[in-house]
Amino acid sequence: MRGPARMFFVAFGANLLHGCRLACGLPRPRFTCSLGQLVALLAIGWGFAFAADWRGLDGASAQLSATGLASDAARSYWWLLAVAILALLEGTPRTFLRLAVPCAAADPLLWVWWLLANAAAPMFATQVAWSIPDVLWWTTLAWQSFVMGRVLRLLYGRYRWRIPVFAAFYGAAVYAVTEYTPDTALLVAKRTPGAQTPLDVETTYYAQSDLLETALAKLDDGQPGRPDFWFLGFGAYAGEAVFRREVEQVRHIVASRFDTASRSLILVNSRRTLTQHPLANGSNLGFILRRLGARMERDEDILFLFLTSHGREDGDLVVDFGELGLRDLTPAELRRMLDEAGIRWRVLVVSACFSGAFLPALQGPDTLVITAAAADRSSFGCAHENRWTYFGEAFFHDALPTSSGLDSAFGIARDAISRREQAEGKLASQPQMALGDGIAAQLARWRESRR
Repeated sequence: MRGPARMFFVAFGANLLHGCRLACGLPRPRFTCSLGQLVALLAIGWGFAFAADWRGLDGASAQLSATGLASDAARSYWWLLAVAILALLEGTPRTFLRLAVPCAAADPLLWVWWLLANAAAPMFATQVAWSIPDVLWWTTLAWQSFVMGRVLRLLYGRYRWRIPVFAAFYGAAVYAVTEYTPDTALLVAKRTPGAQTPLDVETTYYAQSDLLETALAKLDDGQPGRPDFWFLGFGAYAGEAVFRREVEQVRHIVASRFDTASRSLILVNSRRTLTQHPLANGSNLGFILRRLGARMERDEDILFLFLTSHGREDGDLVVDFGELGLRDLTPAELRRMLDEAGIRWRVLVVSACFSGAFLPALQGPDTLVITAAAADRSSFGCAHENRWTYFGEAFFHDALPTSSGLDSAFGIARDAISRREQAEGKLASQPQMALGDGIAAQLARWRESRR
């Protein structure tokens, strides 16, 4: 390797090493700042982004997404724009590289933390009452602000009041970029017929009994004499990973909001979770509901049931796992299961196209029903590479954690979805809600018992 190239790679390795020192708060990190170094460091960050998206493919063959490539390029542009603004505020545009290179050099360590923490999160999800994804997100954002603060400190050589102000501005910019710009996966699954290994149908079905009993054995009883929430998630369509991701994320959010960490389980159709969670089919749903009904305090406890999948125009919820030959779930069948289980207080959220068809069968004085769309409308966001559907993101991710109640969260989410659909030129999905007087009073009692 010739002199200039060797010097470049030596400087590149040193930048990565000192980026780790910078992120860990170790003294005297030093950087070689050039446009070439910045491009090479950004390429490392893109490599980690590819690795993160690769994890979400459920073992399917991958192909590059042009939309995801454009989305991540735009997000990188806004991150660099925030650094450029800081350089301009300082009055020396040449400061841009001296800010951008150290931040990019620290980024690989933050990526390692992010990937490892998210991989480990499911092992602790049912042992804590707060939302692990939210904690990881805010911790990473705070760490990025800390890195920028240290970079500014290196430039100034001494403490100045601008350091925390600029670091806070940078953190706010990163937050805005992450939350309010499209986040589309760089890699999506190929739709080649026969690309996956054939499913062992017999072994899958024989495993259900043990998976169901194991999931039920992990549940704790509620507190006698006061209302408690119990959560059951149902991710019913195996063909697109967004439904698995959504039901897993909703489980964490509901645990944080309604204290269900120890009274929570999910049924999922996904090759990735075949040995972790029971299948989302009618038989397992009915069995779990009957067992929960036997354990819940009938006059006190509240079931939070979340179902997410595609919906058919006739109102049925699609329940599909390829060669397993599962049957769709009808509104009448779900109502029958709940009645047979003897579960009185019900919060039911159905995220699917045409899900408003569930309202007539499920609504009642002791039930809150929320659907992602009217009976004659589609909902949006059901793509394999997405992390959320439109409704799931607006209701669970954005509105529910900070709202005063489920009904107010629905109002906030409905308005946000309407604005998004209008901006994108889509026919309004018109989310629906039916709140019975009895469940409204019971939810008020639950809130009062937590004060």
